[in-house]
Amino acid sequence: MSTSPESTHPSVRVADAVSRLRSAGERVTPARYAVLRVVDAADLGDEHLTAEQIGARVAEVEPAVHRATVYRTLTALVETGVLSHVHLGGSATVYHLTVGGVARSAASVATEVDAPAPHHRHEHGHAHVQCHVCGRVLDVAPDVFDEAAARLRADLGFTLDTGHAALLGTCRDCAPSPT
Repeated sequence: MSTSPESTHPSVRVADAVSRLRSAGERVTPARYAVLRVVDAADLGDEHLTAEQIGARVAEVEPAVHRATVYRTLTALVETGVLSHVHLGGSATVYHLTVGGVARSAASVATEVDAPAPHHRHEHGHAHVQCHVCGRVLDVAPDVFDEAAARLRADLGFTLDTGHAALLGTCRDCAPSPT
């Protein structure tokens, strides 16, 4: 089954990404289209997929696309601003589809504020936290970090980028019970 733009009806988010690629003079290959659809579905399901997981899912919908092509495609789509990536603990990197230049998961759309916080890079509509015990990744509104970002800016002149890497901690399910 082919996932080319001519054979299926893309979601609005995928259609937007395809339009932005074409406007930038980029080709929309079967590999790029398959990656966009996989990442879009993951975002809508509040999943955080690594390149390896994206490659496995692309192989299911577009078996002719080689795994190395998926990796090159991810890099190219990040460089063009159609995808964004977030570094998680343990060297994992996960990807999100950007919409109008802003990465959004279903959860972040519901909690997003109109204007991003000054410390927050504009291509991300949410930040991430990750439990270092179970590995669970949670989307959080970037304004959660406003106080810490303001203090870092005032004390050190440091501008925090909450969209590029997840902060590590312990989720409520893995936290030790109070004694």
